[in-house]
Amino acid sequence: MEQPDGNAEDANVVYGIHAVEEALRAGTRPFQRIILVRQDRQFSRIVQWAREKHIPLVLESYERLDRFVLRGRHQGVVGIVAAKVYTKEEDILAYARNQQEPEFFIILDGVEDPQNLGAVLRTAEAAGVHGVFIPERRAVGLTAGVAKASAGAMEYMRVARVTNIGKLIQRLQAQGIPAYAFDPQSEKPYTALDLTSPVALVFGVEGQGIRQGVLAKCEERAIIPLQGQVASLNLSATAAVVLFEARRQRAGDLSACVT
Repeated sequence: MEQPDGNAEDANVVYGIHAVEEALRAGTRPFQRIILVRQDRQFSRIVQWAREKHIPLVLESYERLDRFVLRGRHQGVVGIVAAKVYTKEEDILAYARNQQEPEFFIILDGVEDPQNLGAVLRTAEAAGVHGVFIPERRAVGLTAGVAKASAGAMEYMRVARVTNIGKLIQRLQAQGIPAYAFDPQSEKPYTALDLTSPVALVFGVEGQGIRQGVLAKCEERAIIPLQGQVASLNLSATAAVVLFEARRQRAGDLSACVT
């Protein structure tokens, strides 16, 4: 077997059956070609959509696909694609204003793990978040690994990169959108927050948390109370708990809110 000469983080690829299907269905990135190990029932939707969109299909061995994605995580399919285009900050704000509910954003302060970012994007898309903001530096971007971890949700979620998270928070505040941070040092339970109004939810890196300069700009800080022996939840679990509390409140169920 040939040694891998690249991987999904430095090649412009989407890999895995579900991620490739969602990228094809969303149509947010043009495919140059799709490489498959075979054209059987398992890949039938990919083959059908590729032919409808006139995308070249190439048959290769598992070993050849391993050159694009290390350790065989590709599930027998790799798509060579153009880069995911980031959404502009102003376009996310305009989109949110046109929805039938108050603005609902996520701000991620320095997330470097593709698995974490992908999992958060998957939850955010399911919870109806209008857009996600990430920093340009010292943070993972929208890589193929993120696309895989998001199970296709990255294709639908609007993501903007900003140069300064603190200044972003100030710009949002100037438009009546407060920022709420999730900080293990807080004593306020997350269920006590009013998440029915316009809001930007700020999450940091597991272990390091949100930087102090960013925390200082947030109107509220809250915590998810834990009863077990584990000191904290990971980023994706924290985001899931908070986002679906917001979804519950926005659906009109305020029975569990703490005052």
